[in-house]
Amino acid sequence: MENSRRNFIQFLGGAVISGSLFTLFKAAPAKALVRPPAALLEADFLKACTRCNQCIDVCEANALHPASILGGITSFGTPVLDGSKCIICMECVRVCPTGAIKKVPKQEIVLGKAVINQDTCLAWQKKKRCKDCYRACKTKAIKLKKRRYPEIVADKCNGCGLCVRRCPAIAGTVEIKYDQALRYPAPKEHFALCLENRVAPYEFAQDDFGTWLKKRIEKIGKNHGLTNDKNK
Repeated sequence: MENSRRNFIQFLGGAVISGSLFTLFKAAPAKALVRPPAALLEADFLKACTRCNQCIDVCEANALHPASILGGITSFGTPVLDGSKCIICMECVRVCPTGAIKKVPKQEIVLGKAVINQDTCLAWQKKKRCKDCYRACKTKAIKLKKRRYPEIVADKCNGCGLCVRRCPAIAGTVEIKYDQALRYPAPKEHFALCLENRVAPYEFAQDDFGTWLKKRIEKIGKNHGLTNDKNK
């Protein structure tokens, strides 16, 4: 009887562990993760991305991090974007060696689409003649209905988040929907040494080689746990 009970407990424990492992190592995530700017469509992105971490290492804004195992085994180690930190500096676009991130000009980047919650918007609720989001938007993706009420012009919005950061109302009044990001299909013909490159020149002065190398080594050290990040 004791052996039967022990065997049953072992069987039950094994079933629980097996079920947990099956969930943990599921074949694919239920929802596509937020990817770097100009990423390929999810299926194509997963095929092209080699988990080299170059885009993560080069990101000055710390807006990219590797996906954990909880996101699914197929996504493990691939770059995930924190859109609230992204400044669209184009470094990840430039550095990707495989074409998982398409090399397009900054003007084509769409991280997502902004939406405004009229129920909490100060202007829509007539609590204040607030135009902060309208003034912050550099792409003119916000118009004022009756010169007072902000509305999103979806075709012009690139999801940069300036309106979110400028909004003085409660959190979530202006929100970026990252599932509406512009993503690209993989090219029909792919040559590893001859990727299409339409990225525009840098918009800002570049560091000299010594400074660039020092920053890169420090960033790689922090990303891979080789040095302590005192800013965290």
